[in-house]
Amino acid sequence: MATLFNLDATKCVKCGLCVEDCAFGALKRGESSMPEMAKEAECMRCQHCLAVCPAGAITFDGKRPGDSIPAHGIALPSFEEASNWLRTRRSMRKFAKEDVDRDVLERILRVLGNSPTGCNARALKFTCLPTRNSLERFKRDFVNTIEKHREGSKLLPRWLAIPAIKLRKGGKDIFFRDAAGMLIVSSDTSSKGVTTPVQDVAIACTNFELLANSAGIATCWCGFLNLAQSAVPELLEDTLGIKRDMPFYAILFGKAGVRYSRGVQRDDYAQIEMLPI
Repeated sequence: MATLFNLDATKCVKCGLCVEDCAFGALKRGESSMPEMAKEAECMRCQHCLAVCPAGAITFDGKRPGDSIPAHGIALPSFEEASNWLRTRRSMRKFAKEDVDRDVLERILRVLGNSPTGCNARALKFTCLPTRNSLERFKRDFVNTIEKHREGSKLLPRWLAIPAIKLRKGGKDIFFRDAAGMLIVSSDTSSKGVTTPVQDVAIACTNFELLANSAGIATCWCGFLNLAQSAVPELLEDTLGIKRDMPFYAILFGKAGVRYSRGVQRDDYAQIEMLPI
């Protein structure tokens, strides 16, 4: 019967790296100095043991070392390439009127499962509106929910009420920028071990932006949706089933509708304090 931690004794070199790298002491050296699970309740499912084993002797939770990406000899961006991306990235507020490639989008979303979460909680949900049609349906539900809220004699701030009326009438869309799609990353705080839900969401959104941009997909962080939900708490629960107490953030995406010729100059905005050594 398979267990969480499985060791191929014929491959294990008894180096002890997996035991040493187990941050919570779930592993120990057992008979003949071979590693074994000692405290499964302490295991945070980080898979460090699978990743650190030089011999590929550990299968963790059914995940085999041969199916992992090797950590050496693979293509990684250089510091110059990564810094160039950060200096030239733009929030796109003008999108082309076409959908993005569905296969590319699905590949990006699968990779997002590797985004780090506090205590490896892995309680993130990726709700994707992948096409212009799906986002248009959401917009209609968005406006309907806002109007129902207003009809209930609940006051709405002008910044929300007026743009929502314009959106209903086919006017300028300042909420969603006429994007091709939208990703909402949320965290289920009711799940066990969730300690940093807001940070988990932000990290995953940043990773999505990085991956999307590398695939030729432009992005824009949609803070308006958070502001709208603060005024209409039932907004996402009624439209997408995302509970009102779940931390979330949304990113708009699509093909770029404008091309920038250069990056901006913000290096001098960094406030750096080097403490004495």
